[in-house]
Amino acid sequence: MAHCDDCEKMMQPYLDGMLSDEEVAEARAHLKACPGCERRFIFEEKLRHFVMVAASEQMSDSLRVRLHELRTPQA
Repeated sequence: MAHCDDCEKMMQPYLDGMLSDEEVAEARAHLKACPGCERRFIFEEKLRHFVMVAASEQMSDSLRVRLHELRTPQA
């Protein structure tokens, strides 16, 4: 079974669907046995979903202007 350090390294590739079937099984076994890593995985999964939804929504012109006004000039 994977350790927390291994699970941490595997988390992003797991979410990206880039692991082999064996690695997926190993990650799932660890997540099932480790509440801390499972909570982290759920957070990462929800965060990815939130970003995907937020990036696909149209922004109103007034919000775009307000955000532009908040930007600090880069030197």
